[in-house]
Amino acid sequence: MARRALYREYRPETFSAVIGQDHITTILKNQVREGKLSHAYLFCGSRGTGKTTSAKILSRAVNCLSPVDGEPCGVCTACQLVKAGCADVIEIDAASNNSVDNVRSLIEQAQFAPLELRYRVFIIDEVHMLSNAAFNALLKTLEEPPKHVLFILATTEPQKLPATIISRCQRFDFHRLTIAHIVTNLTAVLEKAGASIEPNGLRLIARAADGGMRDALSLADQCLSFAGNKVSEQDVLDALGSVSQATLEDAARALLVGNAADAIRALDDVVRNGRDLGVFLGDLSKHFRALLLAKTCGDCADLLDCTDDQMRRYLKAAKDADEARILYATEQILQVQSKLKLFPAPRIPIEAAFVRICRPADDTSFAALEARVALLETAPPPRQVPAQGSREIPATDPGLPKKPEPREPEPAPPREDAPLPEAPPAFPEAEIPPAPEPAHEPEPAPEPEPAPAEADEAEIVWDRVKQKIMEINPMVYFYVKDTRGAALESGVLTVEFPATQESSMIGMKNARNLQVAKDAIAAIRPGTELAFRLATLRDANEKKLKELFGSSLTIK
Repeated sequence: MARRALYREYRPETFSAVIGQDHITTILKNQVREGKLSHAYLFCGSRGTGKTTSAKILSRAVNCLSPVDGEPCGVCTACQLVKAGCADVIEIDAASNNSVDNVRSLIEQAQFAPLELRYRVFIIDEVHMLSNAAFNALLKTLEEPPKHVLFILATTEPQKLPATIISRCQRFDFHRLTIAHIVTNLTAVLEKAGASIEPNGLRLIARAADGGMRDALSLADQCLSFAGNKVSEQDVLDALGSVSQATLEDAARALLVGNAADAIRALDDVVRNGRDLGVFLGDLSKHFRALLLAKTCGDCADLLDCTDDQMRRYLKAAKDADEARILYATEQILQVQSKLKLFPAPRIPIEAAFVRICRPADDTSFAALEARVALLETAPPPRQVPAQGSREIPATDPGLPKKPEPREPEPAPPREDAPLPEAPPAFPEAEIPPAPEPAHEPEPAPEPEPAPAEADEAEIVWDRVKQKIMEINPMVYFYVKDTRGAALESGVLTVEFPATQESSMIGMKNARNLQVAKDAIAAIRPGTELAFRLATLRDANEKKLKELFGSSLTIK
């Protein structure tokens, strides 16, 4: 006799044996015990959660001659007939019988009384595959079937069913099974089958099953065929094409600290061991999800459905990483995972993604910029680089104002002394002969002088602050390198961003980046506050004109 698959050989025979669906099996048992059955049921849920199994148990329970607390006894004539296959329990696959003619044939059968049992039960699997015409033909019979008929509809996609069908049924939603439920049931089934799998191997199977008991039993069957009746964790990894948790942790650690060489070597180990790259990326994306949830929610073993020991490892890894880096890595992995089947050599895009994650400087997106800032903040060595470069521009004030030095004599003398003849020596012949006219032209010059003086002072202070920012955090300097000090009034330094760099101003307002700027200005000019503004297009044009024709140019 041919061997039967585990999920067929050890299918539950009673409601109590159905794992993880107590909210449904309790109701069904009570209805059978009290005789308050509905004429139609709708079982919804993802694959392998017990929909068809529960439908078969219900078909036996409603026909059982001596039910025990709502459960089929399994020994009476009716139970034996249903188990062996009876003409009064009809199971239809709607995927291959989806036409209106198939439904009409079903309706005709429903008019006849059962041959051997109390009820004639119709189990329609994947009912969402029926055509619109078939649904319309089923409506009236589904609403008012003969007293001896019971309909049980099962589907994985209830959203595709017409509301008129759903409203005529009692709906039950089957939950995805937890890893603990799957491991418990696998252990019991393997014990009956005379086989064993190591606990870590069982957890790997349960995680790969993604909430489906049938998938878990099929994977366990595959592992038993691969390694015999005693299966180790390594056998499970080999059979599933997965990688160990240690490999995932090593690869994730290398990506988060920006070590591209180690990340690529980890990928090479995966390839050399014959692992499936699609499975590896799927496992790696789930690992980064776990790190992100651990970073965001703290201890969340219920969300991750993991053991306490594994939760502690996630928390430790997340504590040493930055949230922006985790997010950026997750996005890059998901992008390459979605396009992996398009590449003839899938290893190449994965390696490119790993290098991109480790070196976000090559990416111009805002997420990459945040990842670069996070990488510099979490890695101490880069802070020493500006210290060496600062010897050319020391933090002390002497070297910084070299550019504004010619302007320093201008702010003080022009206010009260009048060395104005020295200012216009560039135009001596044109200005000196007409005595009355120069007398009127120099007079307005002292009035606008205070504003440039303030602007010069603001620029001098801001230049020093920018150099200090460069020393503290070079990545924050990236935001302000093209800015200027626009005004210094009442202890507030107004910093102006170019009209085309609004995104830089937004990035600079980030709390972490703003704190770096505050620390820098506190070191240069204590007690001074910062304010940011965006230059208008007119300001930008005016600045260019003054650079070309001199600061004395007046634009109206």
